Amino acid sequence: MTHSKLDRRSLVTAIFATATWAMVGIFVRWLPGWSPFAILTGRFFVATVVLLPLLLMTPGVREDLARSLRIAPIWRLSLPAIGSYLLGTTSYQMAPIGEVTLLFTTSPLFVIAYKYISRLPVKHSEGWGMLLAMVGVSSIVLPQLATERAISWQTIAGYFLALGAAGLLALYTALFNAFTDRGIVPKPISIVFVTFLLGGLLSLLCVVFFSKLAIVTRIDRQEIFVLLGLGIFATALPLLLYTIAARRLSILLITAILLLEPMFAVLFAAISLQEIPSLWFGIGSILVCCGLLSIAK
Repeated sequence: MTHSKLDRRSLVTAIFATATWAMVGIFVRWLPGWSPFAILTGRFFVATVVLLPLLLMTPGVREDLARSLRIAPIWRLSLPAIGSYLLGTTSYQMAPIGEVTLLFTTSPLFVIAYKYISRLPVKHSEGWGMLLAMVGVSSIVLPQLATERAISWQTIAGYFLALGAAGLLALYTALFNAFTDRGIVPKPISIVFVTFLLGGLLSLLCVVFFSKLAIVTRIDRQEIFVLLGLGIFATALPLLLYTIAARRLSILLITAILLLEPMFAVLFAAISLQEIPSLWFGIGSILVCCGLLSIAK
């Protein structure tokens, strides 16, 4: 009975993580002229500072972090997550938010492809559920994209970067589950903190070598608030919640929940931009929910 309750709690946690991730594109677009490395440096260091008090005030977590810093696989686990953040941030600068959000939710397809390549069993309910959910996501986003506009090479490159970000997030989830099965994974907050700390340092080095440093001295008050929102609500919170949920949910289910992200993105646009969702949004939402229920079985 307790296990069932924990699973339902993890499901809600993963959904909440997906909802907060749906805000990333909006925050990134509010930082025009910033390089991807500069944005990553800001969001990673804000996330690190936010998590630091939790680590310092909790003795058990502090000891767990000290052990984590000495475990080499934990540092390797951070790299796919950092790569996913880099590719995702860059793709939002190169392609429309709707398309990027749709492509970023394809992580479960990489999981299914891995299962087929490795000849691991895929249940019929998982296959049909994934197909149903993908049709639902397409129903939400594609009608909005059915406009006669030219697609540049930059946009196409953004598409591939979004797919790469989805693949790296699936890899992060798979490695996390593998480490969990081997019993070497510490607390999720320790993993997330190491990821943000390492990501912030690597991004800062890239800013120094590949970006203009002048932007650091020209940050206005609005950009500070955007960085705080991006670092807290769209970086620290979603990855921490996602990692917590990944300890209790299957790889396919935890990545399939990301298919809810376009739904939340449309809802946020309706609230903040007063854009009324179309009928396709309702139809697609129902299909996504039915697909997720099929996978959850």
